[in-house]
Amino acid sequence: MEAAGLAAIAVTVAAWSLAPVIVSRAAAKLGHIDPLAFNGWRMLIAAAATIPPAYIYERFPLKTPWLDPMFELGVWLGGVVATVLGDSLFVYSVSGVGASVAMPVSYLFVIWTGAYDYLRGVAGPQVLLAAVLAVAGVWIVSTSEGGRTGGSRNRRLAALAAAVATSLVWGGSMYAYQVALSRAGYLSVASARAVFTTLVLLPPMLSWRGAGRVAGEIVLSSLLGYVVGALAFLEALTLMPASLVALGIAMTPVASQALAAPLASERVERRLLLGGALVAAALAIAGMK
Repeated sequence: MEAAGLAAIAVTVAAWSLAPVIVSRAAAKLGHIDPLAFNGWRMLIAAAATIPPAYIYERFPLKTPWLDPMFELGVWLGGVVATVLGDSLFVYSVSGVGASVAMPVSYLFVIWTGAYDYLRGVAGPQVLLAAVLAVAGVWIVSTSEGGRTGGSRNRRLAALAAAVATSLVWGGSMYAYQVALSRAGYLSVASARAVFTTLVLLPPMLSWRGAGRVAGEIVLSSLLGYVVGALAFLEALTLMPASLVALGIAMTPVASQALAAPLASERVERRLLLGGALVAAALAIAGMK
């Protein structure tokens, strides 16, 4: 059981580390990515991958509680809004500063949720230490010379602000997802999210002319981030305590930094790695019980 859980964590870290690097490589190809269209195509791929197993195991869409307002609210806020707003902000951030910078900043959502749970009395004081480490790590990352080089200083600042905004949206979406998951299985929730998001983003998807040039990156990043990584993460949670899973997932930003240089031609230097390591430590501490 423990070996299977560790394997699931390893798959999660690998998939979630590679996905933003693939996005960064797509940005390098085009120079600029339309975040809404890019994520719309990724969601279409995710729908094609998740609907068949959702039908087999959960009888999606036949037994999906479509008329349950809490299910709809959870899917739309936790899934559609988080993808349209949060994931698009993340893609914009990656295209501006690279995955090695955007990842540790965006992963601050673990700190925000930990701080919120601390205020509610359901998390320990370790989240305060985690917050201090995370802020220090993000400051080091954001002031380093690593990541994607080139572009104006204003563009870099905007990309960093987008990463912070991403972390806030992703943090809020976790609570909305919990509401949806209390009404249906995770495959049905994932499939409904993919279908709704694709429909919302259909106009920019059809008008974007760059999709063909990065079709491989769209498919690969979608399968890694929305299918393989997500399913492995859920499997790890069923096999191991959440605190141990959080310790493993905390390595994702550092792994992305290590992969960004060879796969996306990003500059990874000591200061950037130090900041990423501090953020990873903060995420690990925040996940402890």
